[in-house]
Formats: sequence, C-alpha cells, structure tokens
Amino acid sequence: MNSPNYYSEWLELFHQLKEPGQEDEKIISVLEKGRLEWTPGVADKIVNCTYDVIEFKLKYTTRLFQQELDHSRGEEAAIISAIINARYRFDILYRLCKLSIFPDEIREYLVNVVRKYVGDSQEALLESAKHDRTGQLAYTIRHNSLIQQQTQAPAAATRESIEQKESDSNQFKPRRRVLF
Repeated sequence: MNSPNYYSEWLELFHQLKEPGQEDEKIISVLEKGRLEWTPGVADKIVNCTYDVIEFKLKYTTRLFQQELDHSRGEEAAIISAIINARYRFDILYRLCKLSIFPDEIREYLVNVVRKYVGDSQEALLESAKHDRTGQLAYTIRHNSLIQQQTQAPAAATRESIEQKESDSNQFKPRRRVLF
C-alpha cells in the first residue's frame, strides 16, 4: 500500500477504513505517511470524509464493545478485555484525527469529537454500573477506563525512570542468596 498524495487516493483509503475486517492499523500507518495539498475545495471534502469515517468507526466500536460485554457474562477478565479492545479502537481513531495533513484547529476539533464520545461512553458505563449491588463492576470500570490516561511518550519516560531508580537502588543493596 502506497502513501496517498492525491484526494482520490485518500478517499479510497477512507472507504477501506469503513469496511469491516480491514487492517485499520496498517491503513492508518499509510495515511500518516501521506501528503495532501490543502486547497479550499479539497480541504472541505477531506474533512467531511474524515468525519464520516470517525462517525462510522465510533458506532462500530460501540457495537463491538457492547457485543463483547454481552458475551462476558459478568466475568471481570472478559469485561476488562472488552474495555481494552475498545480503548485500542479509540486510539486508532485518535491517530486518524491527528494526521499531519490537518491544520491544528481541525486536528483539535476532530480529537475533541472523539474525546467527548469516549467520555460520554465512560460516564454511561459508570451510570449502568450503579445497579450492581456489590460495587465490583463500578470499581472495574473506574480502574480500567475507556478514556486515554496518558500518551505513550510519558509512559515510556515513566517506565525508564522507574527502571533507572531500580537499577540505581539495586547497586547498593546487598543481595540475598536463596538455596533450594
């Protein structure tokens, strides 16, 4: 798959994103490498087409998420798995919204559309969990949120700083030997 440079190539890839069973990750990676001359006529069409893809994918993600929840039968691991899968699908949409071809204000608008939808979905989950008398479902949903907690860069930096602290502290600790 070649990175798109013309409106027709962008349109073709956007239509592929709307087809179930496509490799969304691969298509988004190709789109991220694409270029487009941002002229007034093309700009309006590409933004509308992107918005259509986002709207379709949000509904599709919600439908898949609901199916996974329905099949979970209340099992915590299955519920967490459904949340993680939905979060992954939403992350792909965030990547679509942040394509380099968009001016900052359009990028921000598209990201806010997805962010609001995800936030509303999280609130709806928490609201429905109030009916669980044990409180376990609400706890699971709160601690495994659909909302992006942080971007990958800070997570990597945090991981590096923790690893560095552990290695620094392990240098001065005496090690115990365990015999079996």
